Amino acid sequence: MTSRDFIEISDSDSDIPPKRQKTEHHLKPKMPSATALAAALSARNINLRGRKRFIADLDDLKAACIQGFVAHGLVLKNVRSGDDEGDFRASIKSSSGEHVLNVNIMLSDTADYPKTHSFFSYSQDVNIAANIQAVVEGIASLSSRPIAEIMDKVLAKLARAMNTGSADSEPEDDEDDEDEDYTAMSDDDIYMTAPSNAMNMTRLQHHFLEIVAREYRPGLIRFGGDDFCISVSLSVVKLAESIPARALMAWDRRLLSKSQNLVLLISDLRGVYPPLDDTKLKFHVGLSGKYKPDKEHAKESCRNFGLITNDAEDELRLAQEKAAVEAAMLNELDMDEDDAVAISVPKFPEDEEEEDDPGRFDKFSLSGSLDSLMNHQFAKVVRMRRKYGLGWAGAELLFSEMEKSQMPEEVVLQTKLQASQLEDKAERAMIRKGTTILPDDPLHNLSEDEDVNWPLTAFCYLIRRLALCTRYCIVCHNKLNADYVALKPYVCDAKLCAYQFYALNHGPSLEYEIIHNPETVDLLVSISYFAAVEGVLDEPLPIGMGLRVPVPDVSRVLSAPPSRHLHGSMLAGALPTPAPQSNPQAALGDDNLCDFDTLEKRQMRAAVVQLLDSLPSIGDMKKHLERKVKPGKSKPKLATMPEALDVIPAAWQLLRWCVGSCTAYLEEISTVEESIKNVEAGWKQYRFSVGAPELEAKFNAAVEEAKAKNANTKKYPALYAFHGSPIRNWHSIIRNGLWYKEVANGRAYGDGVYLAKDGQISMGTYASGNRATGWRKSKVCPSSCVAIVEVVNLPSEFVSSSPYFVVNKTHWLLVRYLLVKTQAKEDLDAGTSKKASLQTKSQLPTPFVKLDPAHPLTLGPNAIQIPEPTFQLECLLRARRDELSAGDENPDNEDQAVFEHVESSQDLNVKGKGRADDPMVIDDDEDEDENEIEFEDYKPPVRAASSMFATLIARQPQYKVNKSRPANDWVHNPEYVRAAVSQLMPPPEMSTPSATMAVQKELKALLKEQKACNSFRELGWYMSEEFMGDNLFQWIVEVHSFDEKLPIAKDLKDKKLNSLIFEIRFPPDYPLSPPFFRIITPRFLPFIQGGGGHITGGGSICMDLLTSSGWLPTYNIASVLLQIKLAISNLDPRPARLAANWNQPYGVLEALQGYKRAAATHNWTIPLGIDRLVR
Repeated sequence: MTSRDFIEISDSDSDIPPKRQKTEHHLKPKMPSATALAAALSARNINLRGRKRFIADLDDLKAACIQGFVAHGLVLKNVRSGDDEGDFRASIKSSSGEHVLNVNIMLSDTADYPKTHSFFSYSQDVNIAANIQAVVEGIASLSSRPIAEIMDKVLAKLARAMNTGSADSEPEDDEDDEDEDYTAMSDDDIYMTAPSNAMNMTRLQHHFLEIVAREYRPGLIRFGGDDFCISVSLSVVKLAESIPARALMAWDRRLLSKSQNLVLLISDLRGVYPPLDDTKLKFHVGLSGKYKPDKEHAKESCRNFGLITNDAEDELRLAQEKAAVEAAMLNELDMDEDDAVAISVPKFPEDEEEEDDPGRFDKFSLSGSLDSLMNHQFAKVVRMRRKYGLGWAGAELLFSEMEKSQMPEEVVLQTKLQASQLEDKAERAMIRKGTTILPDDPLHNLSEDEDVNWPLTAFCYLIRRLALCTRYCIVCHNKLNADYVALKPYVCDAKLCAYQFYALNHGPSLEYEIIHNPETVDLLVSISYFAAVEGVLDEPLPIGMGLRVPVPDVSRVLSAPPSRHLHGSMLAGALPTPAPQSNPQAALGDDNLCDFDTLEKRQMRAAVVQLLDSLPSIGDMKKHLERKVKPGKSKPKLATMPEALDVIPAAWQLLRWCVGSCTAYLEEISTVEESIKNVEAGWKQYRFSVGAPELEAKFNAAVEEAKAKNANTKKYPALYAFHGSPIRNWHSIIRNGLWYKEVANGRAYGDGVYLAKDGQISMGTYASGNRATGWRKSKVCPSSCVAIVEVVNLPSEFVSSSPYFVVNKTHWLLVRYLLVKTQAKEDLDAGTSKKASLQTKSQLPTPFVKLDPAHPLTLGPNAIQIPEPTFQLECLLRARRDELSAGDENPDNEDQAVFEHVESSQDLNVKGKGRADDPMVIDDDEDEDENEIEFEDYKPPVRAASSMFATLIARQPQYKVNKSRPANDWVHNPEYVRAAVSQLMPPPEMSTPSATMAVQKELKALLKEQKACNSFRELGWYMSEEFMGDNLFQWIVEVHSFDEKLPIAKDLKDKKLNSLIFEIRFPPDYPLSPPFFRIITPRFLPFIQGGGGHITGGGSICMDLLTSSGWLPTYNIASVLLQIKLAISNLDPRPARLAANWNQPYGVLEALQGYKRAAATHNWTIPLGIDRLVR
């Protein structure tokens, strides 16, 4: 039996032993070491060396391809030079002309070609097969040889990979032919896994570093075998820096209830990284107390099924619960009136304490919508962006139009290209306003051929859509066409979306709201009930949900009352009342039910009352949903309650609508400390927010504008006032905000939102007038509602300021609190359940708002004291930040292995044997221990590093004054620098290949920027090729051309000094750790003697970005030099000055001591190995 006879079928979610399935056997062809053509081409320019030899060999290879370079059944085509020296590209096709591979190959150094160079390679092909990708990555492990032989080797390996599915090097014998290969297969998609090196650790490390550079946390979670998933996370408290905390609280109170992370899990990678097919990736959005969930929780979250059948234990429990309910109903016959009232106002059961497992992966209210968005839309939008050069908004519009029209994207693009570009322009304009903060765009300026960091791109897209979630439909994900932007995400006008949102529970979880916010759910149901029973329930209505209802009894609802207003002013938020309508007979279907959408308005209201009356209490629902279940079984559903037998099925959907259509934020105030003072005890107090997430930012901007106009406003920025309305109107106010667009009657004091400074006016005349009893199963039992509104304190610009405030600028209004008059037989504190409170008690007392004495806020004779509305939220954020700082997790072993990965012998460039000065010697034998690379073992030799410098310098022309540069430009003085560097310590001796490549890349970028600058004076720094030395890890850079007004510039001029001379030393794990910067000369006045400029007493730099606490791997040296120059130029707290002994150079050891002292003073973390770097 040979290695291709079997593949393995396994289930990653089970412990069942893998199955074997027979496959077709392929013979492994023996490949020759080189073709005659390749050998002839390699011998043609044997008399040449280095760069000339490479150019000549490349020209010969180009000519051979034109004539026909065929080897191993493949054809080499279109060989051409790349953008840089040592870079070339080629296309490979099959003998039948089918495309196989486009490959880019770059030589690290052409100076000693073809003896001691090394290769780097990549492919720009999309969706490249794993075995072909392995060939591309294996090019780096080939030994130094002429490029014709290299390409012959590549063709041989490709032929082998295509024939056998393996990219392994040619076997020395046939002994391994009898070994059995196995390939994993999933339940739903049988496929062969890639070879053992299918996870490209170098690419994964690179992508992880890019993620860390954006201040996100990457993670690798292995499930066993080749199966794994990738996580990307961000602390929710850091998320609150870009998304307003009030919005996060409104979307899900659990987000800030404790220290936790927003986590994106990426699964279905099929054991391969980078992913072979990005369209098959699966995304899961949730919360975790750790930066990545534990393996068992992550694996469970990636499963797509659960046990949903009832076993005997379930059936017994349901029977017992049903019997208990029936017994309680029988007992009601013997109860007196007081007992009946007590049952009609049930107490909410207290929450049971759950074991806190920080490794859990919990869904939150928006997880379902975000999962759907990421899995259905993300990869396709990325593809459109890269193909057509669009931004996120434009590609989303194009995708939306294509989905609607079901036409090819090229056809849609012809008509929607301009609209897509306008969408991108509008989003950029929104970002420039500063009220909406969006994450960086990893695809910006990324060409179609460049590699995509899928985890980073996916997480940035997730954060972007989370920040903009109220602007998009929560179901179809299309942009909403509405003037009013709500605080919480909602659905568009499409009936299908409404149906999915409520009937299929695609919106926020009703079950979650009932468990965690039961009193708010009770209040919302009660308000909707009042609106329906009193005949004012109007837009929004539960239309499009497919409700099937019994014939409504219109006698249960009242006719709409006439609009009541004081002095002709209509209540803000109350919609105009239509005239009474007829009551035609509702059409019945075969199920003896009516279609709700076909009913008249009054019939709809009657149906709503009838449905809500059939529901059990919210307390009973909560108790049922909190029932514990065994692992693997589905969670309890409302429809499985014992009381569900008496519930009209459509009532469950209506309940979802009562909660889901509320786009405001309501949270009961549960402590006396946070409550509004001097409010009567019968009024429950709620935090209340309504309006777009960025509304507070707009309000604050309006306050700042008002401060600039008025001295009193500068002292008292805001006013507070009451807005009252009968409870029947609050169904509309909560969903539409305080608005005044439609008016039923005139307003005596003008158009706008009417507010009163005396609460008795709002609580009395305006908030009273209920004509019906409320929902009998309510615990809250509300009867009146009054809002407290914060207003920009500029009454001179109100429509009217006496006797009422009338404000027509809605962005000047911010609703802060809602007061609810209740008839429940318990006071504010007695009814508070033991639910987890989001408020973190501050050690300081809650401050009160400083009110304008000219406009006091009163409730009859008593002055109202309002707690600072943002204080508790700020305390909450502060507590979460403190927890984040105290409990910051280090990467676990799996992730640390990714960050510390050093290219194996398959990835590294074989230099050959026998040279003591080679940067790395890799033997040809199989001994892994000899190939293992440690920082201590690898020393960059002088000649090798020098050759790297020589190659880089050769690509840069010798310095000449550019004609475009000014005549008075700064000029380098080599004698001054030469004298300063004559006594330098030896260069660093430790490094790794990855650090060598990173430093080499940084050096190329620095020289390129220096060459391209129009003025050295504007550039501010200079690196002379003369002083690059023999080691890549030690640089000499000058910083110059300070502002002439600065004291340090005057000192330099007085001493006739041309620049500050810096030494930069790179650590062996660069760019993970920062380089060490120090001044060689001149010497600065120490801080303790009156100096400044962020220069330590030893000449090192006192900046957190040069420590482990502030360094990011994406920082480039040019930017750091600019930051150092700005720090030296800073006059606070004192300006930088030269010392009296300015001409005494700093020593490297005193620089190290100063660096350590500064880090200890500021509690910064210094990088490991700093002592060895500078000694």
